[in-house]
Amino acid sequence: MSLLADQDIAASLVRHARSAHRLRLEVSSLLGDEHLGREIERSVSRKPGVVRVTANARSGRVLIELAPDAAIIAELEAFAKPRRRARGSQVVAKPYARDAETVATALGSSAHRGISEAEAKRRLERFGANLLEAQAQPSRLKLAASQLANLPTALLLGSALVAILLGDVIDATAIVTVVGVNAAIGYRMERTSERLLAGWQRAEAGMASVIRNGQPTTVPASRLVPGDVLLIRAGDVLPADARIVDAHRLFADESPLTGESEPVAKSEAPVAPDVPLGDRSSMLYRGTSIASGHGRAIVTATGCATELGEIQRLATAARGGRARLATRLDALASKLAWSGLAASGVSAVAGLLWRRPALELVRHSVALGVAAIPEGLPVTSNAALVRAMSRMRERGIVVRRLATTETLGGITVACADKTGTLTENEMRLEYVWIDGRRISAADIPAQASGPVSALLGAVVLNSDLDYQRDRDGALHLVGSSTERALVQAAQNAGIAPETLRTRFPRHRLVERTDETRYVISEHDGIAIAKGAPEQILELCGASDGALAENERLASEGLRVLAAAVRAGAGPWRMLGLVALRDPLRAGSVAAVQEAARAGIRTVMLTGDQRQTAEAIAHAAALEGEIVEGIELPAILADPERLRRIAVVARVTPADKVAVIEALRSAGEIVAMAGDGVNDAPALQAADVGIAVGVESTDLARQTADIVLERADLRAILTAIAEGRIVQDNLRRSVRFQVAGNLGEVITITSASVMGRRFISPLGVLWINMITDTLPGLALALESGHPEVLARPPAAPSAPILDRGDWRRIVRDGSAIAAASGLAALAGGPLAAFAVLGAAQFSYAASCRSTDRADDTRRFALMVGGSSALHLGAVAIAPVRSLLGISGSLPIALASFAFATATPLLLGWLRDRRHEVIRQGKV
Repeated sequence: MSLLADQDIAASLVRHARSAHRLRLEVSSLLGDEHLGREIERSVSRKPGVVRVTANARSGRVLIELAPDAAIIAELEAFAKPRRRARGSQVVAKPYARDAETVATALGSSAHRGISEAEAKRRLERFGANLLEAQAQPSRLKLAASQLANLPTALLLGSALVAILLGDVIDATAIVTVVGVNAAIGYRMERTSERLLAGWQRAEAGMASVIRNGQPTTVPASRLVPGDVLLIRAGDVLPADARIVDAHRLFADESPLTGESEPVAKSEAPVAPDVPLGDRSSMLYRGTSIASGHGRAIVTATGCATELGEIQRLATAARGGRARLATRLDALASKLAWSGLAASGVSAVAGLLWRRPALELVRHSVALGVAAIPEGLPVTSNAALVRAMSRMRERGIVVRRLATTETLGGITVACADKTGTLTENEMRLEYVWIDGRRISAADIPAQASGPVSALLGAVVLNSDLDYQRDRDGALHLVGSSTERALVQAAQNAGIAPETLRTRFPRHRLVERTDETRYVISEHDGIAIAKGAPEQILELCGASDGALAENERLASEGLRVLAAAVRAGAGPWRMLGLVALRDPLRAGSVAAVQEAARAGIRTVMLTGDQRQTAEAIAHAAALEGEIVEGIELPAILADPERLRRIAVVARVTPADKVAVIEALRSAGEIVAMAGDGVNDAPALQAADVGIAVGVESTDLARQTADIVLERADLRAILTAIAEGRIVQDNLRRSVRFQVAGNLGEVITITSASVMGRRFISPLGVLWINMITDTLPGLALALESGHPEVLARPPAAPSAPILDRGDWRRIVRDGSAIAAASGLAALAGGPLAAFAVLGAAQFSYAASCRSTDRADDTRRFALMVGGSSALHLGAVAIAPVRSLLGISGSLPIALASFAFATATPLLLGWLRDRRHEVIRQGKV
């Protein structure tokens, strides 16, 4: 069975409820393709026993409601089993290097008549639908399971399991509750991000104009096959790879595929077999668009066999590393687990020597295991990530995975595509040159006259744009970015393009060729030529000054065109030069400079020519070596030279991946920012992939870890700052929790060695929960230091806690244990229990960041609330009985007050001393 007649579409069974007579299928190729959804609904609804069909292009799922006795149930179940990938096809090797007629013959087609409907049907059955493998969203179950896939959580769940086996249901319930709440928060945040990004996905073009049976017709783009002849015109998005049969002033925008910002001239002439993708002027590729002109092309590759499909495959194969935070937390948890195991061993040996009952020894060991692993660790780390994720979302930065937020803080190298990322991907007029004078576009008056008006009027008449007006009467220019820029500049100078065209209608157009790289338009009594400056200047016999200015403008990375006019059969007269560029985005220079101050190196990866790349690098303040893709094999093998590069020009998608993988192998934490199809593999290979703007391609957004709603690179620095705040807060929160838990482990182990039992396992769990969670959260949620980007990132290999942190942890944990031990000697287990909690609450204040007055209220509420709960556990008899703790209540209360007040007083005196010292220096 097939969801569509004559098409092989992969689907997987999501849910089948026989009793409800409902079947839900997941169809990856349906994502974003509303036309395919309508086709599936029409096709499946005709089958016997089907009551209703609903295809959702946003979720990629199909719901089929069936009659109770539907005989089709078994057929649908069998169809929904795992199937092969979308096949696609490429029948002719290197079609760009062959004559168009030869390609048509090899494809069993005709460049003029195309193929027949019957042959198209056979080929569709043979090659499959013209569909790419859409990247399905992670299932809810997978998303939920990912929240538990870390060592700290696994150790806590292990402790809960042991508690259940020992009959300690309360202990187990408390642990599982903490883990469950943590997982639910993470799941909700990530699920929300996935839904938001799915809403930005654009539907693919549904129909294509072709010639079949010798007649023009339209067919669904998904039913294109090799040999189909496409009819193409300005504005069309290419649905397949195709060899050009004939071209009329045809230019293609290939920036999504190659990164080339300027439209590329296309013709039917074959090219050399070894030319790179961006120079294959005889080919059109899926996902690119026609900037201007029209023509015909014969389909040579469909589906996954297209260049776009190959890039998608490369993106799937390029895998970034495991989340950095997960690796660091696992390393910390492993260290703590071994420490807890060692303490349990010491305690068990001591218990045997003191002849303690076996069950008591096991429970004591579980208590030590619980004490060694901070219960608040997963909660506080997730809370810090969630807060940063929420703050970024408010600023138009959508983060897909929680752990990505922390990785942002460690970025050392930021790679960026040029076209559409650093630049606008929209040409603008920069200068005109007339009679020896260079005039900035900004200096052209709103009502230009004289030579400037003549030059701009000429390029308007020579342009090949379609003028379209919307319902509100607003004029829209359809065509190449270069010609749009020239006509817009003319409008800004007071020229009305439509009026001018009416006054001087075009009678004839002599198109450019490989030999004559200019276009001539003939009007009433005049002819206008526009194109390559060298050839236009030769037509006019222009001066050396014009030639020199052309070279100067080109050396600045500008695209230069010349224009000339001829009256009747007279000589050509030079009108001037126009110079255009794809300008930098607002904020690009500031972003590069801020990144440098933050210790982050920026590397531009572009498919542009070296000269253009050099000009953009200079304008963007990029410092370092500029190289080309052909030089990469030698550079990637030389770590020293790799550290010096600032720009790599003429790169392919595979080159971008190679650069990123080499940087990561050298120990860098790499971000990649891009917006095109050609950026997707690099986005996947980087530690953090960033899709720039909601107008970025679907593949870029599907692959990226982060999507910027606005195409402003300064938002990346905002995200990095949030990542650094997360790192700083997590380090302080983890240091607090580990020191407190170390104090508990030392206290319990010391009691075991002395043959005493200070605190019950449930009492230990209580202290862990009450001290780790809210105080740990208070530290994890503090606002960041305003100068967080004024320092370099931490070393990529640095753990969460460095040696200095561990020295402080041992010192402070020992002090907490000593205070608890003294309290035990004075007032028994209850006093030890009271002090063990109170000392940690006071210790939290000393772990705070300095100058965080704006967070003091929240910190006081969270830590004060925990302190009040602990005091209640000490003072209320039923709670003491439940926790299994006894002792002198007056001494316990006095100890609690002393342990709370003394560190706070010492901290206040220390802060006052520092303030006096600072004032004295001022």
